[in-house]
Amino acid sequence: MPLRDELPPRTGPWASRFDSEEALVQADDVLRAAALANHDLAPILLFEEVYGPLLNSAGKATAIAIDPEEPYGPDGEINYVYADFLKSGLVYGVYRPASTAGPAGPEREDELWNTTLYPYPGGAVDPTTVPLAEFGLDVPGVDRRFVHFCAGVLGVEAVDDLGILRDTFDQAWPDYRETVRAGLLHVVQNRPLSPQQWYGLTYVAFPDQQELTLYLAQVYAYLFDGFEAMPLAPQ
Repeated sequence: MPLRDELPPRTGPWASRFDSEEALVQADDVLRAAALANHDLAPILLFEEVYGPLLNSAGKATAIAIDPEEPYGPDGEINYVYADFLKSGLVYGVYRPASTAGPAGPEREDELWNTTLYPYPGGAVDPTTVPLAEFGLDVPGVDRRFVHFCAGVLGVEAVDDLGILRDTFDQAWPDYRETVRAGLLHVVQNRPLSPQQWYGLTYVAFPDQQELTLYLAQVYAYLFDGFEAMPLAPQ
């Protein structure tokens, strides 16, 4: 299993950060509570759900990117743009069950280990509201948590940590494991998601449908069938 520090660097369109330790801790507290309440290892919340009314979101996070419409200014310098979290902001958390969690899954906050936590501007796809039908995921056994799993666990900021999650994934809530299992089987067998839709959700680009399907089949085998090699998403 490759370790994260052995993998090449991976970046999404935005470089983002929390602006203070207090903002990070507040986000972790709210996301951890959501993870426990909803049986969701990859909770995603709107900024106002974490920090309250929109004006309270000021000064909580920064995201910077190269302007896709005008990458260079008149002087030839790179033209950077900043995200406006007051208009569109999401906070992602990726957790894994502690080794002490029982067969029913984590029941207390100390039975969830943080894998990563990050703010991100709203993109082409909002994983908290996109209709399941838009991705062909409105099928029995699949719910919103599978969209969060794809966007968070398999998204650009956390996909290289899949090996960390796998070690205790068997101790996740049974209903959570079932929706992830059903979702992965559905997308592998029926291919409802195009590479373009996958990129809009995860910011991980696959060259074609076949490569995406093969990767998701490997994720299924890795989490549920004892496949030993961690699937590697393209850089």
